[in-house]
Amino acid sequence: MTRGKPRKSFNRARLHGFTLVEVLVALLVLSIGLLGLAALQTTSLKFNTDSYFRTQSTLLAYDIIDRMRLNLSAVYNGDYDAADSTTAASKVFTYGGCKGSASQCKCDDAAANCNTANLATYDLGKWYEKIGATLPEGSTNLATISRTTANKVTITLQWKERDLLKSHIWEVQL
Repeated sequence: MTRGKPRKSFNRARLHGFTLVEVLVALLVLSIGLLGLAALQTTSLKFNTDSYFRTQSTLLAYDIIDRMRLNLSAVYNGDYDAADSTTAASKVFTYGGCKGSASQCKCDDAAANCNTANLATYDLGKWYEKIGATLPEGSTNLATISRTTANKVTITLQWKERDLLKSHIWEVQL
């Protein structure tokens, strides 16, 4: 007795080729997904680095602002003013000349006899050292402090990221 149409017999060689094509397509889809994931990771790393430098610039600005608030008489005397790269380089040079000696501009020792002008020189020297160590291509050319009024200060920090000049400006009432 026959129950409907007879079954066709399949060629086993054709079934093996079909499985290989499925594996190749799955490998292609997986590799495209992994490439997308790698691109996402690279972009994430780029944006995290940018964010890190912006955060560091903010911390550096708040550092010098706090130092200036503790030494207001030097702010009013203009001892913290470094409105251009020449003035900033001069202050860093002054700090560099006396930071290793036991002179009065070494204000990190509690026993030091340090006046407000020397403390301002010390603060600026330390601040510019931190900028150079923290921000890429951060230097005296790219960090300025200027008083706009008697008790209002503008701080500008610039650095290079991926060959682009980035900048942050803080205007603070002391």
